[in-house]
Amino acid sequence: MARLERIPVVRSRWLIVGFSALLILLSAALLFIKGFNLGIDFESGLSQRVQVAPSGLKVSFEGSQGAKLSVSDGHLVLEIRDSGGVKASTFALEGSVADLAKAMEAVDGIDVTVIDPSLDASLLITGFGFPATLTQSPFVLNFAASDGSLVTIDLVRKALSDLRNVKVQSVGEAIDQVYQIRIGLEDGADSQALERQVSGMLDAAFGPDEVVTLESSYIGAKFSASLITSSLKAVGIAVALILVYVWLRFELAYAIGSVLALVHDVICMLGLVLLCDFELSSTTIAALLTIIGYSLNNSIVIFDRVRENIKANRLIEVSEHVDRAVAQSLARTTWSSVTTLLAILPLCILAGGDIQLFALEMSFGILIGTYSSNFIAPNILFWLAKNPKLDPRKEKKSRSLDDEDVARDLMGDTRKAFDVSNDHFSKYRQKREGK
Repeated sequence: MARLERIPVVRSRWLIVGFSALLILLSAALLFIKGFNLGIDFESGLSQRVQVAPSGLKVSFEGSQGAKLSVSDGHLVLEIRDSGGVKASTFALEGSVADLAKAMEAVDGIDVTVIDPSLDASLLITGFGFPATLTQSPFVLNFAASDGSLVTIDLVRKALSDLRNVKVQSVGEAIDQVYQIRIGLEDGADSQALERQVSGMLDAAFGPDEVVTLESSYIGAKFSASLITSSLKAVGIAVALILVYVWLRFELAYAIGSVLALVHDVICMLGLVLLCDFELSSTTIAALLTIIGYSLNNSIVIFDRVRENIKANRLIEVSEHVDRAVAQSLARTTWSSVTTLLAILPLCILAGGDIQLFALEMSFGILIGTYSSNFIAPNILFWLAKNPKLDPRKEKKSRSLDDEDVARDLMGDTRKAFDVSNDHFSKYRQKREGK
């Protein structure tokens, strides 16, 4: 297959600029129309992950000493402390809930009430209450439903519709019935009271003891504001350091081109977040910083080819150097992007939660970064080259020692040496004649 010597990147610059301008305008329009879906990292409030799961057992302890229930390596562990020490009993999470209840009732002081004997014991949900301290008040064990009607995300949103600024997202497969709930909280509000309110509303909608709180966290207003400031600083410092690095390694025109291409990538990435209503969280910031580094690497490869081509012939127009450099580097940048996408694709399909979000944002970032490295950054370099001070073809003040320079310097040194020798000879001759 014949290799392309030139790709008309510069000649197609107005089409490329038009396409990029459209992406930027769409991103700006989405920002004003929709706004970001701020995660709990950047918005003060309560974040809970809950799972709707039927209750299978109620366990209580009638003894005077302490009892603790936990899960370890696929077994339910019951530890009872008395005057003689700690006695531990383990129960394999196999068979039905009825089988598990029969085994636990054999322990003195343990009272077990079976709610749904048909549930699978291996599908025990270890929620926010584990490890659990058992008392005379029954502790409910929930088990994931393997069949039957599912509680959809719309039903969860309807159950919490009376709350202000509430966001509900599905986590994992629909059959798991796991949901992330985020609720904005005003300064001075009681987070514990809000937790109890959410729990009561879910119990009223789906039945008491049918919803398990897997995790719960609260972010204050000051902390969320500091996270936003720190994230903006991180992106700004990364771009500034990249500008300095490329300036030192190449020239100012290359640095400006690479940084503007990175700004283009960041805006387009945020546009995707707005379009797909992805959550803007610390995961998104991590994806942005990763894409900045990945896109810069491709730009450096292309700019290095431009610089080498210019060294070989400074008389050719910059547009031709740019076209040839893109053609010479296109296969490398394209295949590196393809191999990276192949590694990330399984995470986009099989993973869930923040990992899947990071993989999806990374995939888009790789595509847009490859586009900007091959078409945006080279064209910016071409436009900057029209300024004589930024023209990369201009020789630096510290010239390289090519053959012509070496010959010129040698001739100058030889002439100076001849003049000095001639002066010494004239003085010696005058002394001889004086004698």
